[in-house]
Amino acid sequence: MKLSNKQTIPILVLVLVAFSIILYNNTISLFPAFIHSWTQSERYALALGFLNNGFDFFHPCTFNLQTIDGITRVDFPINEYIVALLMKLFGTASPAIFRIYTLTISTIGLVYLYLLTKKITSSEIKSFVVVLFVFLSPVYVYYQAGFIPSVPAIAFVFIAYYYYFSCSDNRKKKQFYLSVFFFLLAALIRIPFLIFLVAALLHQLWNQIELKKINWYEIIVFAFSFLLFGIYYRYNVHLGRMYGSMFLDSFLPAKNMEDFKGVIAQIYHVWIFQYFTIAQYVLLLIALGFTLYDLLFRKGNSIRNKIYWFHLFIISCGTGLYFILMLKQFYDHDYYFLDSLFVPVVLFFVFAIANIKIETKRQKLVWGICFIAANIWAFVNCVNNQTERYTTFLWDRVETSRQNFIGADKYLDSIDISKDAKILVIDAYSTNIPLILMNRKGYTVYQTSRDDAFMPLVKYPWDYVAIQDVFLVSDVIKYYPIVTSMLEKVADNGKISFYKRSTKSKTLKEFLKITPENTIYSTIISFDDSIANAHIKSFQNSSNKLFHSFPKSGMLYEQVEYGTTLSFTGNELQQYHNLKVLVTGYIYNENPIEDLQLIASVADAKETYYYQNLDMKMQIKQVRNWQHFKTQFVLPETILSSTNFGIYLWNKKKETIYYDDLEFVVYRNIPN
Repeated sequence: MKLSNKQTIPILVLVLVAFSIILYNNTISLFPAFIHSWTQSERYALALGFLNNGFDFFHPCTFNLQTIDGITRVDFPINEYIVALLMKLFGTASPAIFRIYTLTISTIGLVYLYLLTKKITSSEIKSFVVVLFVFLSPVYVYYQAGFIPSVPAIAFVFIAYYYYFSCSDNRKKKQFYLSVFFFLLAALIRIPFLIFLVAALLHQLWNQIELKKINWYEIIVFAFSFLLFGIYYRYNVHLGRMYGSMFLDSFLPAKNMEDFKGVIAQIYHVWIFQYFTIAQYVLLLIALGFTLYDLLFRKGNSIRNKIYWFHLFIISCGTGLYFILMLKQFYDHDYYFLDSLFVPVVLFFVFAIANIKIETKRQKLVWGICFIAANIWAFVNCVNNQTERYTTFLWDRVETSRQNFIGADKYLDSIDISKDAKILVIDAYSTNIPLILMNRKGYTVYQTSRDDAFMPLVKYPWDYVAIQDVFLVSDVIKYYPIVTSMLEKVADNGKISFYKRSTKSKTLKEFLKITPENTIYSTIISFDDSIANAHIKSFQNSSNKLFHSFPKSGMLYEQVEYGTTLSFTGNELQQYHNLKVLVTGYIYNENPIEDLQLIASVADAKETYYYQNLDMKMQIKQVRNWQHFKTQFVLPETILSSTNFGIYLWNKKKETIYYDDLEFVVYRNIPN
């Protein structure tokens, strides 16, 4: 018995809502974080920009003043504008508003995908399978309740195709107008989706050539849609020339065939099971198999609707060309798959699954069980994938920075730094995240190890500089020691320090404001004499072959994995707050360092509560030369009495390393 849409669509929506509650219960209110949080935060910043600029749609802006007044060129920001209106309506700028909006648009798009699939296959079972195929794609799930416009654009394309293939059957002009409208809307908010509007135009022109009949209303509608697209595109170019752009607007193809092969290998290795789960690839193969069988053994009935396959051929050519032109973006950005190849794969699945016969009760039972099993498998894989995507890793400095800047807005308010103050964030690891969390506009240096941090210091009209304490010594001062003479600390909250201009020369300790009064412990280990010190362990591994200061140095080699350790019990440190540890020393290596880590940890026998590492490979670039390193660790606010705190060198690759003149300074930072 064939069910009506009024009966099945409410069930579909309930299923999608139930899955959404399970998948997004813990993340629906989360600030842009984890994978590609940089890009997502820029979209969130645009919505906040509309909220703060009086809803001036034609001057979209972010918090970053590297464009004039923060105004930036960007694809038609209607989603961000609507989100800003919703924020105003509900009286909150919570990221949950943006996430729920995107999820709602996605759900509407999936309902239309259901209607499209049912129209083509005449099967409720197949229609449910196709919708869940999309919904449970790991990359789609991750961005479905996120901030980038790719998912809304896909939803608009699904709506457009429902009306487009409907008007192909009944020639209703209203459905044609709606299809072109949604194709245009998708293209405006995400330029790669212009491919689908162009494909619709080419398809209609081909039909007119075959029929030898010109449909002027179609030509006029397409011409008008491209005119609108062109008008906004030209205005967008004007914005970029007048104010600048925070977004990519150029092609990034492979340089040569070797480069092409390397990127493809990387995409396969990193992203292949992020695009779809194993169960979904199995479903694709099954659908492909039945389509090939239909083609080979059911001559004349192999492709029931050639119009669908012809259209798929057109968009596959377009998206394939886009894939080649933007190949290097696919290397690092999984959402570029959503912008291009995702929709063709989904449409292929829709057209191919139509070739699977589900007519008898037995067929319905068998395929129903198979489809349920496949979707359960896909759902489990998808849940595991989302857990991995929302897991914090030590190397993720973007997430570390987000955590450090949480609450910075209230702290700046408390020390009377004006909301109009322009703040330069050095080692920001994104363009907007720290600025959003400080609720101040300003400038960012993405990463001192790759960017010229000195130029923003002298070029931009900043009022204050913000630097995360954990990166201050090892990254900022390492690459730009001149900052100790250019800046003077005015305040800090234990995680971030704020500086004003200075012309006074200062030593590192003076810059960090380390004094005898706030020093808890200090020692220099030159390995020349034994140390009767309960806080220094593994001191005995020394050598007189090489040294920075006569006559000995510490030594790591194949039999020695861990170096000299600074150690404190939790009881000793529990009485103090806002503790930091400055570590400096010298290292000599005969060969390039493979994997040497300076580790700081707080742990007990069962659990590690705090763990920070400094990759010495990034600090020590030369060989056969004593090189100075320096870093600072920011200890957690609460240290349990049952734990132990330690700092040590970890020789993971069992290399031969000499080190000397280690200095440990444990001091209490007194926040202003």
